[in-house]
Amino acid sequence: MNEILPLQVEKLRKAYRRRPVLADVSIAVAPGQAVAVLGPNGAGKSTFLGCITGDRLPDGGAVRICGADPFTDLPTAARCMGVVPEQPFLYGELTVGEMLQFAGAARNLPTGAAAAEAERLISLLGLTGAEELLCRELSQGMGRKLALIVALLHGPRLIILDEAFNGLDLPSAERLRDELDARREGGAAVLLSSHDLSFIATWCERGLLLAPDQRWRMLDGEEWRAWGSAPSLAFPGE
Repeated sequence: MNEILPLQVEKLRKAYRRRPVLADVSIAVAPGQAVAVLGPNGAGKSTFLGCITGDRLPDGGAVRICGADPFTDLPTAARCMGVVPEQPFLYGELTVGEMLQFAGAARNLPTGAAAAEAERLISLLGLTGAEELLCRELSQGMGRKLALIVALLHGPRLIILDEAFNGLDLPSAERLRDELDARREGGAAVLLSSHDLSFIATWCERGLLLAPDQRWRMLDGEEWRAWGSAPSLAFPGE
């Protein structure tokens, strides 16, 4: 792990009650890349992402986010990444505006810059006018938009999205894709899990395919292009 990349994972292992889920999974994600995390339910996608973000403790292997170990140096790793889990967490008693102020303060962002970026992202994702609503009053789609803004606010080098497009209206989804494209052009890497295989096939450059029996495979180059012509959660050749 000599080169500092947005994400490097080596021989990651995880089991639940002695049932192995991840077996020696390795992946490196370079600046500007969009990499998909694929697999049927029970294949370990959420476990894999949780082991990267520090939400789940792996049994072995190494994770580095911009060179930092999220299990021994979470503050450094957290500054580098923006995460939207499948079930986003928001403080229900805070308003949308307060939630964004809190996120900016937690990241030690300059107040003026954080407010300006929050305003831009609010407009981009169609939350203008919702600043005084309590987070617990938001619809699923509005809550996901707010979670996206919180994740993107500090300009992370690694963006981790677990079904982040769920519940978004089409115009907001298109603007989010444009925003992510701009972030990638600026050097940010994206790790994306989604059931929308047609979108993944056209937008991502590579894919980590997981299976419930601990198998995994990195689809790249010609193999990824072949997968994209007929997207499936089955292993190639099966």
